[in-house]
Amino acid sequence: MILKLDRDITLGDMERICDIISRYRSRGYAFSILDLGAVHHVDFLGLKRLSRIAKEQRAAGGRLALSGISGYLQTLFQWVGVYEDFQHFTNFSSGIHAIRAEQQVTNLDIAVIHGKNLATIH
Repeated sequence: MILKLDRDITLGDMERICDIISRYRSRGYAFSILDLGAVHHVDFLGLKRLSRIAKEQRAAGGRLALSGISGYLQTLFQWVGVYEDFQHFTNFSSGIHAIRAEQQVTNLDIAVIHGKNLATIH
């Protein structure tokens, strides 16, 4: 699953994002990419929860990766101490290719969800 975020992320948004990733994992989407290319700021209070979700993804045999992360966001993730908990890609397309290659997956299901409508995603 690819979750494309197109605005700054509040603490409430982060809670919703984590819930969405968990719900999709239970539906069989073990590999998720959080595309932060259009995000300028993330409320750092939610990053530890996102890190726990990444660990749950790994425990389920998958991964939660970040793509398009800016230098500022990289610094923020490092400051909180969670940067290394994620795999990083320049863009979500390179993430898809890497996951396919590393996991030898030929049939990777992809659900692209735009963050603009976080409240309506089920």
